[in-house]
Amino acid sequence: ERALALAHQAVALDDSLPIAHTILGQVYAEQQQSDQAIAEMERAVALDPNNADSYAFQTDALILAGRPEEALRTMEQAMRLNPHSPPWYSFVLGWAYRSTGRYAEAIATLKEVLSRSPDLIAVHLNLAISYWRQWVSQQSPAAQTLEPVMTAVQQALALNDTYPWGHIDLGYAYLYQQQYELAVAEMQRGVALAPTEARTYAALAE
Repeated sequence: ERALALAHQAVALDDSLPIAHTILGQVYAEQQQSDQAIAEMERAVALDPNNADSYAFQTDALILAGRPEEALRTMEQAMRLNPHSPPWYSFVLGWAYRSTGRYAEAIATLKEVLSRSPDLIAVHLNLAISYWRQWVSQQSPAAQTLEPVMTAVQQALALNDTYPWGHIDLGYAYLYQQQYELAVAEMQRGVALAPTEARTYAALAE
């Protein structure tokens, strides 16, 4: 609530400042208020249609709102505007590819990010999810085992063993290999690390 109040105050002080709308949109996105987040991001783009960051942040909100195809187009526009973009652009692009079911492209993009920035936990975990969904959808003969999923998750946990979603993702990898005791142990670890997150309990229940 404090962050939301400050973001609103920034917009009230200067409604013509794109970054103020971008920040307000990010706060709304964190609170899972997708419509408000997208509206603020669109306002930022309208104020400065050549600002690549505004498009990139809008992509996040569109993915969370369940509009992946639109998100992908928005991220591609961001990268056209800034061809020398920072690694997080490629991370969001990979997330957008994954959200549209283009898992091979997601994997290639996320691996390229890790070749430049190997210590990004979120990228390892998104890579693991992309491999997992590719395996579930049977889109590639090379994805007939869950070994790439295990490798990506274990690399994330090697960077930070206290990150709950790493344990949840590892738990799912064990679950789909029917290693149930190991799956439960990892899910319990996730719950212990994030006891106020409903999703960790849902994963353990599953």
